[in-house]
Amino acid sequence: MDSKITSQHYEKLFNLSPDMLCIADLNGYFVHVNPAFSRVLGLKTIQIEQKKFLEFVHPDDHEATLREMQKLSEGEQTLEFENRYRHADGHYLYFSWSAYSEPDDDFIYATAREITEQVLTQRKLKQLERLLKGETILVITDARGIITEVNQKFCDISGYSTDELIGKTHKLINSGYHSREFFEDLWQTISNGHIWSGTIKNRKKNGEYYFVNSIITPLYGVDGKIEKYMAIRQDVTDSIKFAAEFNRTVGILNETSAIARVGGWELDVATGELTWTDETFKILEVEKRAGQKPILPEGLQLFTEEYQPVIENAVSRAIEFGESYSLELMARTAKGNELWVYTNGKANYEHGRVKTLSGTIQDIHQKKLAQQGFEKERHKAIQSAKLASLGELAASVAHEINNPIGIIATYAELMMTLPYQQDKFNDKLNIIMRSVDRVAHIVKSLKRFSRTDEQRTTSSVSFGKILNEALVLIGPRLKRQAIELKLSLIEEDDILTNEIELEQVLINLINNAVDAIKEDSQRWISLTTEASDEHIVFAIEDSGKGIPEDLKPKIFEPFFTSKDAASGTGLGLSISKGILEEHGASISLDEQADNTRFVITFRKGEPV
Repeated sequence: MDSKITSQHYEKLFNLSPDMLCIADLNGYFVHVNPAFSRVLGLKTIQIEQKKFLEFVHPDDHEATLREMQKLSEGEQTLEFENRYRHADGHYLYFSWSAYSEPDDDFIYATAREITEQVLTQRKLKQLERLLKGETILVITDARGIITEVNQKFCDISGYSTDELIGKTHKLINSGYHSREFFEDLWQTISNGHIWSGTIKNRKKNGEYYFVNSIITPLYGVDGKIEKYMAIRQDVTDSIKFAAEFNRTVGILNETSAIARVGGWELDVATGELTWTDETFKILEVEKRAGQKPILPEGLQLFTEEYQPVIENAVSRAIEFGESYSLELMARTAKGNELWVYTNGKANYEHGRVKTLSGTIQDIHQKKLAQQGFEKERHKAIQSAKLASLGELAASVAHEINNPIGIIATYAELMMTLPYQQDKFNDKLNIIMRSVDRVAHIVKSLKRFSRTDEQRTTSSVSFGKILNEALVLIGPRLKRQAIELKLSLIEEDDILTNEIELEQVLINLINNAVDAIKEDSQRWISLTTEASDEHIVFAIEDSGKGIPEDLKPKIFEPFFTSKDAASGTGLGLSISKGILEEHGASISLDEQADNTRFVITFRKGEPV
């Protein structure tokens, strides 16, 4: 059999290759390109050959490309050089080049691979890495727990320098608050390949204490064994201290409500004269003069310009229509001091007509400031809870992304070894593209969830869309825990909501369900929706056996948890309930269900 390979064989291989192959001269002109090259750029061969390749290269890449050309002309080989080429429709693709030129040969022989999706995916993963390093306290240890890497946030909060931390264990910041069993459980969890999450009380170098929400995940080496541990933490010291202080302040205010600063007033509608109690004069810092009564215009002037129209409108409607009112307003006292007051008023009738208005005024300045401070810290607690969820989701997503990446690598290698068969290559390419889309979707959802909105906004959004986004992020954890997901969803109407906040609620609830059943032999979670004319009802049920009777009244209280000490501070359900109430929604435990079942009821929103 004649086994001689002729130039026709090489030409056939050149034309059939799925990789982009080309020959160029040292003057920078394409001499010959194969069909794959034309196909990727969306151009005909005649549109490429005898053209300078710089005509196709992104202007920002010209200089680097010319440097590679110079190296080739000097006999050096080019490996994995990247630049961008313009497609026929105007967008740019990333190419990875390998090329060489032999001495005394005026030609360059090159192959190229289109790596656009790979480059974009790597950038998204780097953005996620920067987010975690910039917004969280990050620590990496070896398998024995020796600290090998820290970020600046860990140094800032602990008071120790990088040099003081590297090579030490976390005993350096041990507060002595947690029991030996606490840390034994932590180590048993992570050494068995599981993720541990919870709140830890640590001690700074100066002796002060601080609290961090922590997520610790094992990192594996190429041999499949645990090589390192990564801890992602968020400082929640202020939130915990402020919540405790707020609860104490509220308790004091409740106990002393009988002696609260509350004044009374009455308005004579016919004359406009105001009758005030002594406490009203004190609150508004008005000098009381014998025989003189303030009149309505003078009383209205004791509110700031922002709130004068509000009180004027309320008083006018009370006089004209008999409408009662209750308002929190900013007053400006006669001495120029600004303070928050609560005032209410009601109409008093005589012979069918409004004769007088009467009501109370109360100094609520300190209470209002405390509420505003609490709302600010509560928002920080929500963001802390989201970052804690983000760390756990990132670990799960990283594991999930390995599957499509493995598929991409396997089929790419297979295509390089198979004889050219267009149908088989198309099948493999379709599998690769689906896998790439899967990775991109997961990374996009994780990046979206990690976003922090400075201004809270609401819009009319499909509940099913938000639930699907939550399932993209929580799905990898369900798969890793071998939990069956049962869905019974409907084509529902829109609801008025803040998408990111509601998505966080759904992730919190599903995570709670996973934590509750992950050790059970039968593990499933059921998600259902139902709709009426005015409401959408969402239910999440898991295979757990329900919540004990003595714990049911406490489950929505701040900092209450039925989990062990390693599993958190109990912020989840409390925060979720608060977010839902801000959306006009309600959450309740279905006490009639055989399993653990929570029900959320939303009002339908107007479509946008």
